[in-house]
Amino acid sequence: MRHFHILIVALCMLLTGLPSYGQSTDYLDFVVRRSRLQPLMSHASLSICVHDISNDTTLYAHDADHALLPAALNKLFTTAAGFSRLGKDFRFKTQLIYSGTIDQRGTLNGDLYLIGQGDPLMGSSRFKSTSPDTLFRKIHENLRNEGIRRINGHVYTDASLYDDEMVHPTWQWNDIGNYYGAGVSGLNFNENNISVYLSAGKEVGDMAQVLRVFPADVPVTLVNYAVTGPADTTSEINFYGSPTENIRIIRGVIPIGVRDTLVRASMPNPPYVLADQLTRYLVAHGVPVTGAPGTTTTMPPRVHAINTIESPRYDDIARLANCTTNNMCAEAIYKYLGYYQEGLGNYDNARRFMNIYFHELGLDADGVKMVDGSGLSRDNHVTSRFLCRFLSAVARQPYGMDFRNSMGLSSQTGERNVLPRVAEDCQLVVKGGIMTGVRGYAGYFTDAKGRTLCFAIISNNYDCSGEEMDLVIKTIIEEITKLYTRD
Repeated sequence: MRHFHILIVALCMLLTGLPSYGQSTDYLDFVVRRSRLQPLMSHASLSICVHDISNDTTLYAHDADHALLPAALNKLFTTAAGFSRLGKDFRFKTQLIYSGTIDQRGTLNGDLYLIGQGDPLMGSSRFKSTSPDTLFRKIHENLRNEGIRRINGHVYTDASLYDDEMVHPTWQWNDIGNYYGAGVSGLNFNENNISVYLSAGKEVGDMAQVLRVFPADVPVTLVNYAVTGPADTTSEINFYGSPTENIRIIRGVIPIGVRDTLVRASMPNPPYVLADQLTRYLVAHGVPVTGAPGTTTTMPPRVHAINTIESPRYDDIARLANCTTNNMCAEAIYKYLGYYQEGLGNYDNARRFMNIYFHELGLDADGVKMVDGSGLSRDNHVTSRFLCRFLSAVARQPYGMDFRNSMGLSSQTGERNVLPRVAEDCQLVVKGGIMTGVRGYAGYFTDAKGRTLCFAIISNNYDCSGEEMDLVIKTIIEEITKLYTRD
């Protein structure tokens, strides 16, 4: 009997020295269930999963197999797949070529072409190195170095690497006219956005005034229905219009007293706008162009290469997609992966590629539907369990740390309002996904001993503001970061 007691004591000592995850998650489970009892969660869905990466063990799950709208969490799948196939040093390339011949006077008797490869940041004002002025100045220098002083022909752009369906057919009408619903083309310009500067009228109820548009002379007709509201009104402007139509309808309210405020809309037909803007630049800088700008999908039998224009590195583009929730960058990656797989960048090919990628990671994608790269479609759905297993699988890949770095640290991410403080020797990396009625957060937490877990929290259809829902999720994330201290 004495030996039996000694054995029991030894076993107890052994067990207390091992992680006791069932006991550790009691606090987390209490917080989750308390959250579910709040009135604001009466009709909401809440799916949570926490996974230990080192042990490949699920630490906690609450309704983890319930498929929900992920919103921008879709970007995690897209950017990870890009790291897998393209690598962090990949750059999108745009070819500058010409047809015809150059005579002794420097006249190109032929046409100038820009052949796109889906670069999402070509002509983007976000960086000096990619800005319209930098882009056009480089092209002007390339032409001068080639001996071209005049173009007796046209400036054409070719966007045929991707199909002409710039936005997914399930994207909502109230999204696609705005900057974040601009979609992506095989040849993009200024992130496929136009900047519209507005001012309120003199009196409440007056029409707001459109002051100017950038890029200047962009072929778009603005139909303005925006009005002036009281001073305590929240400014809210929306644009309506499809990528193929040169009309943008403006609706909304601007508080009285607001002057020269910037609002961005999606750009109609970016490949044509690029050809038009480049033509205008060349003419203004002493290179006459006799023909009208245009777009094309065919090349003459004989052309001459001038230069290759490269995008920023892939890891910078992925970081932009994740940290700033840039839909266009995500869609550009997504469609390029479709081109990588099938030779044409479209949504069907991209979706097939993603299914292959999930299979390669050893993941069963039942309950997962991914129709776009950014998460703007409400046809997407995913479970928190799958998202956790995905993050765990990617963390074990050679590109795992590159992917993780693209998500942004807690001190850098745009989701600071939902992140708890963690000790300096710990690291919390999170990506958020937000749209009307949707809050989703997923990421990695590493403690002071180097132990890493991943987690996913998704809520749909809550009866409160997004800010109130963020407070609920912040409390849950805080408990997740304490799990290792309770083992």
